[in-house]
Amino acid sequence: MSSLLRTAAEAYIRACAETAQGSPPRRQAARERALSDGDAPSAMDWAFECFAGYDFRAGHEALGLALQRDPGFLAARWLGFQYPLDPSPASTAEQAAYIERWRAGLRWFESQDFRRPELAGRVWGCVGSVTPFYLHYLDDAIPEMRRYGRLLARMMAALSPGLPQPQTRRPGPRRIAVPSTHFREHTVARLFLPLLEALDRRRFELHFLELEPAAPDWAARLEAAGHRHAGPRNPPQWLQLLAAVQPDVVLYPEIGMHPLHQGLAALRLAPLQACLWGHPVTTGLPTIDCALVPDALEPADAASHYHERLIRLPGLGHGLAPAPVRAPVEAPEGVRRAEPGSLEILCGASVFKLLPAQDTVFAEVLRALPQARLHLTPLLPDSAPLRERMRPAFAAAGVDIDSRVVMHPLMPLEQFQALAAACDFGLDSLGWSGGMSALDLLPQGLPIVAVEGPTMRSRQTAALLRWLDAPELVARDTAGMQAIARRLGEQPEWREQLRERLRANGPRLYARPDTQAALEAFLAG
Repeated sequence: MSSLLRTAAEAYIRACAETAQGSPPRRQAARERALSDGDAPSAMDWAFECFAGYDFRAGHEALGLALQRDPGFLAARWLGFQYPLDPSPASTAEQAAYIERWRAGLRWFESQDFRRPELAGRVWGCVGSVTPFYLHYLDDAIPEMRRYGRLLARMMAALSPGLPQPQTRRPGPRRIAVPSTHFREHTVARLFLPLLEALDRRRFELHFLELEPAAPDWAARLEAAGHRHAGPRNPPQWLQLLAAVQPDVVLYPEIGMHPLHQGLAALRLAPLQACLWGHPVTTGLPTIDCALVPDALEPADAASHYHERLIRLPGLGHGLAPAPVRAPVEAPEGVRRAEPGSLEILCGASVFKLLPAQDTVFAEVLRALPQARLHLTPLLPDSAPLRERMRPAFAAAGVDIDSRVVMHPLMPLEQFQALAAACDFGLDSLGWSGGMSALDLLPQGLPIVAVEGPTMRSRQTAALLRWLDAPELVARDTAGMQAIARRLGEQPEWREQLRERLRANGPRLYARPDTQAALEAFLAG
């Protein structure tokens, strides 16, 4: 090893020990090591650092270097079609181009024979690296997900041949395995762990597979509710453990966010395998028998949107409890509540939901309400690229984006709620609607304007508004969204009436006994 390469390798090891994945120092150190080295794995390390830091274009540059060094590097091909060029598309044309690149990547992987030993050994480098998470924010892709699910099952079967067949039903309590990386202050755990904690221990034996370390308070809840299987373990060890548990049912709180979920779920490890709606799109997996979804959030034709058999849980289909009372906190800087006549508008969506089509809607709302400012929470370490993408739409509307749009960094839930409390109303995201954010903000009285889409992912906030008897906040299209937003801005009395109604009806958003009973009936078989 040359002294230059040794120095670059040592610098990267140091950066990994001192900073988080994706941080600028780690990205820079990974780049220098990759350019000093001549192998594909160092280029892949650089790619992973870039994607973790939301520098997707540099990530694709690194993937290109990996494939240049090793054209057969399967994982580089996999990441190349799964990741877009930016966390949110730079334009509607780029959005369409990414969807086509994704389809082309799917076709290429479908053409491969993963029973070949040289490919079978590389399967987990693909399946365990990334899911179609970014595609789901841009397109329903229902036919493609059916094909993708079949592909995953074929790939994982080649990687894990000879798994024992799941046992038929045994006497005694039903054994339920729940694998998840999200046993922490996360949407998935907040929605679904209470349902599992309330299961009758005389009828159900729960096994929680803690795929990533849980926070201490959440780990204690798992231990109190059932058997907690903690890591760290590598993927084959988790697979062996899940098979050894011999569950009657494997219940995934979500499939689509984390790659470990999709890898395990692509194998048949129990007579009955199902998923809840933590990521509300079809898995496409032939190994997932049922999707448990909230009846109130799904349209009447929802069964056509899923590969799985649909189980419609009553109401909102979760066990969410009101957020615990916390000490009051100040809203983030940049809220001008002291200025008379000012309006503060919130869109509490992550960057993946802020599609180019939304830019014009935001600009037109601010043009119609010159006293208003817009607050965004894109969760990006650097929001400058998003601001620059939005700039032309705002300029065309005659709106100064720099003085009228405030972009906030990642913040704790209580500060997010304080920001919402300081705002007059909210705007939902288009395409992928707010789910957890709406569940948190509507009961505190924030009117949110939403467009009702055709699938669950695009209609969550709209359905919640109808559930709370506030259908006048639901628009059929973006023109309707703009009209409702203008009325909210110009009629403070109407805003206050809506606030009072949302607060009064807010308790309807929380757990209901009939949801719990329906889940127990399903798990009992």
